[in-house]
Amino acid sequence: MALKVKNPGLFTTVQDRGRYGHQAEGFSPAGAMDYRAYMLANRILGNDPNAAVLEMTLHGASFEVLDDVIVAAAGAQMPMQVDGEDVEVGTVVPLEKGETLSFGAASTGARTYLAAAGGFNVQPVLGSASTHTRSGIGGFEGRTLKAGDRLKTGGGSVAPGITKIKDFDTDDIIRVIPGQQFDRFKENLEPFYGTGYALTKDCDRMGFRLDGAVIEAAGGHDVLSEPTQLGSIQIPKDGKPIILLNDRQTAGGYARIATVALADIPKLVQKRQGDEIYFKEIDVEAAAELFKKEMEKIDSGGYFEPNSNFASHRRQLSRKIERIMKR
Repeated sequence: MALKVKNPGLFTTVQDRGRYGHQAEGFSPAGAMDYRAYMLANRILGNDPNAAVLEMTLHGASFEVLDDVIVAAAGAQMPMQVDGEDVEVGTVVPLEKGETLSFGAASTGARTYLAAAGGFNVQPVLGSASTHTRSGIGGFEGRTLKAGDRLKTGGGSVAPGITKIKDFDTDDIIRVIPGQQFDRFKENLEPFYGTGYALTKDCDRMGFRLDGAVIEAAGGHDVLSEPTQLGSIQIPKDGKPIILLNDRQTAGGYARIATVALADIPKLVQKRQGDEIYFKEIDVEAAAELFKKEMEKIDSGGYFEPNSNFASHRRQLSRKIERIMKR
């Protein structure tokens, strides 16, 4: 065991890249909502690309360190501390047995990913460690973490980094491609593209309900149920968009005006209640090129920069000196 949960935070789950190939059986993919932050947290530790991490939402968790372990966090800016001492998100952080790792409320963004060397070890379900809380499968007993839970890691040695993860650029523009029932909305596109939409309190891993201009559909908003996909934007009878996300239902019966470009999913899922977004239409080819460039940047280390903060090294040294003095 490496970590024991002291305070689980607001909504903390085990996630990996997702559970794919089972939507026909009724299982949505789940998985880390911000795939970019997830991948970078694993990458800086040299983990397997599909290693399980902890996804913390809005307010992070705290942990007792049960065994020496090396961690890294990426995503929203949650204050991160070891024994009350500030540690920088986006860096490699060695932890020693007996220390306390804690995260506070996010100052910007919504989701932070905590990775550990070797990944978190949980029993996979249908080939994935991802938690889907609505169906109670995957992750840690199919649920959010709670106080007292003990987490295993794969372990491994990682040198304290000379690099760190860059802060992510963000704006309010969400690029979309036309959806399956786009033709139903051709006469009413101005409100969709010309005004902003605010995230409501009804935003979670299943989807984001938005508030703003009403969108009318020619021929009605209902369609025969069809398979859903990540980023689908449904327009139900009230005319307010719903963006389907990782824990979405596997089939839906509302007309879909557009689909969020995969490259903009990380930006979207870091938004929070009250934030306003604006939709911009692009074509399929442009969306594919944007995603290709995003993945190339992640894989090539384009999101890393030199780390000139050696606080983690100094903290380790001071801890060793303290232990020697107590002998």
